Amino acid sequence: MKHWHIGEILIRKKLIDWEQLEDALDEQKRTCERVGEVLVRKQYIPKYLLFKALAERHAIPFVDLARVFIDSHAVKRVPKSVAIKYGFIPIEMRDGAMVVGVGDPHAVLPRGEIAEMAKVSEITTVLSTPDAVRAAIGQYYGGANTEMGAST
Repeated sequence: MKHWHIGEILIRKKLIDWEQLEDALDEQKRTCERVGEVLVRKQYIPKYLLFKALAERHAIPFVDLARVFIDSHAVKRVPKSVAIKYGFIPIEMRDGAMVVGVGDPHAVLPRGEIAEMAKVSEITTVLSTPDAVRAAIGQYYGGANTEMGAST
């Protein structure tokens, strides 16, 4: 299966056109930003649609954290400091595994350590927007000091 670039996915889904992609690619050369960041900044695409496309590109589910139930029992299994450091929010327990939401599809989580800490068999990730992950961490762990280590 071909590994699609984000611009190709967005064009295929008719979320942007070739002119917008070319504009973003030209700007990327000047600013060194990611193409998706340029597309969002220029308001060619909303951030959540970019992240839905990124989830598709990385073959992981996208979850809108504002519309999903976050189980406080899952949250309690992971210290706030760990969630902030690695930029994730525990969402639920499913079949002995913990589902966590990340705001960066490239996030490197120490899955084994987190699974051991949370007393689960494995960690499964879903993608959300970084803003939604920060907001969920603030809501479920308490509002102050939720600046995440990895950013997108």
